[in-house]
Amino acid sequence: MNSKFSYLILASCLLSFSCNALDLPKSLFWGNKADFTIELTGDKTSAHKTLSSLLEGEITQQRQTNRRLQQYSKRSKIARYESQLLNERLRAEGYYAGEIRSNLQSDRIIYWINPGPLYHIEQLVLELPPAIILPASSALGIQEGSPLRSQAVHDAQKALTEVIALQFCLYRIDIDYRVIVFHKTHSAQVILRVEDSPSVTLGDITFTGMRSLDENYLLERLPIKQGDCFKRNLIDTAHLRLMQSNLLARADFHIGEPTDSKVPISIDVVERLHRTVSAGAGFQSDEGFGLSAGWEHRNVKGRAQKVSVDTYLAQNLQTVSSSLTVPHFRRNNQSITFYTELEHGDTDAFESKLATVGIEISRPFQRHFRGILGTELEFSEVKENIQTDTFALLSVPLTLEYDKRNDPLDPRHGWVASGQVRPYWDAYDTNTQFIKSTLAASAYLSLEDLAWQPTFAIRGALGAISGIEHDQVPATVRYYVGGGGSVRGYPFQSLGPLTDDDPDGGLSFTEVSLETRLRWGSHWGGVVFLDGGYAYEDAWPELGQDLRWGAGFGLRYYTSFAPIRLDIAMPLNKRDEIDDDFQLYISIGQAF
Repeated sequence: MNSKFSYLILASCLLSFSCNALDLPKSLFWGNKADFTIELTGDKTSAHKTLSSLLEGEITQQRQTNRRLQQYSKRSKIARYESQLLNERLRAEGYYAGEIRSNLQSDRIIYWINPGPLYHIEQLVLELPPAIILPASSALGIQEGSPLRSQAVHDAQKALTEVIALQFCLYRIDIDYRVIVFHKTHSAQVILRVEDSPSVTLGDITFTGMRSLDENYLLERLPIKQGDCFKRNLIDTAHLRLMQSNLLARADFHIGEPTDSKVPISIDVVERLHRTVSAGAGFQSDEGFGLSAGWEHRNVKGRAQKVSVDTYLAQNLQTVSSSLTVPHFRRNNQSITFYTELEHGDTDAFESKLATVGIEISRPFQRHFRGILGTELEFSEVKENIQTDTFALLSVPLTLEYDKRNDPLDPRHGWVASGQVRPYWDAYDTNTQFIKSTLAASAYLSLEDLAWQPTFAIRGALGAISGIEHDQVPATVRYYVGGGGSVRGYPFQSLGPLTDDDPDGGLSFTEVSLETRLRWGSHWGGVVFLDGGYAYEDAWPELGQDLRWGAGFGLRYYTSFAPIRLDIAMPLNKRDEIDDDFQLYISIGQAF
């Protein structure tokens, strides 16, 4: 790099007050004073090529991060200091007899390195207290004859710590190591020494600082109890378990000194605010404005019972709902929810009044996999095509979901898939029986190293209602496609069978969506998307047939909890006198 270019960079730095604003690598400034080459001499081995790359990477990293090295301007001082760094890295890789020479040339520093022989571990010694007897299967990652690499020794120290922590009840686990190098035989003795410590159990576990929480409830949540073997990793797990309850702002564990081989634990907690009031607003050009408000109490009786009340008021939909969730119902990882809902809807498809009561039990089977089983009774009055019908629908929904998304409101990685089977019976007309089945899946991939950090998202869904004719299914239960949560660009519920341009809904449907999401800065982003879908009169979806497509673009403002989105969508298969030129959507959270 010529000096004229360096002066231009320096001038630009001075004008902008910060070279970091240029986002230039620090190594760019080394070109005139210390470009380098590493040449390995001595007996060539297959490991030398790898070693050469490691040493080159060491110098490159040191020049970017080592402040002392960055202060040197004379190449002789740079060469002397970097030779020390190279020697330290050689020793870390097991070369304790290496020789380094530097040669200052006009445009660079050449380091001639003879690494010498690779040292090996001649003897591995474990100095253990009498109470510690390790099984023969204990794997430390090193053994006699292994190369003497510092990282391997540190990893062995860590592995030994984990083995002892898992199998023994020591109050303290303190492991030190010594390395004795034998230059004559190019070998070493590695000694791992475990300090003696008493073997103890857990004593009293007490809480302080609680205002409304039931202490017994918190004790039940802990994976530790009085009399258990003392393990610090289980105490860390206990801390995580308490914080995951979302009931505490802080939980400080204080471990006491052993008394009669028992260690008392005192936990000082600070409770979170248990009540939340929320409000929101949205707009869709096919549905109008919508306002929402909610209230939630997450600790009604001191044992994390949650009560919530929510309302939603929009042009064609008004709802009031409430729920009570009891966690750890019958078992630690299971919850039960009782819920009610009143709803009035008035769309082009139908007008309805609904009253719903239900119960559902939710249980995770694995970390990402959960199931929900419930029962629901829905009383409804539905007006469709000037005819009014009443129903009392009893259903038993079963839902399975596998969710590996990093964030449900703004996913950037992972995928989610869910399926629901829901049998229905009408208590007013026992001949009305049918099954509604739905499958949906979404996947996300982000390339965060590229400009604008693009996220590619895809979603697909399909469903079918079987065992009944189209006209016998209540209009509120049929499938509808079109609108902000479905195929953007088309009026709400309009993609499917129509009578006098009014939606009839379908017994089946298919939907697919593709999005490319971009980000710039910490708060702003954009999206381009393509949606397709249709609702069919027949009981089984006609995959890929009659799909209508909508496309558009949008703007995102990323808040601390979820993105606020604004989307503009155009119908690509516009129907005369039914579809507008575009639709506008404003809401919270990604489209899917």
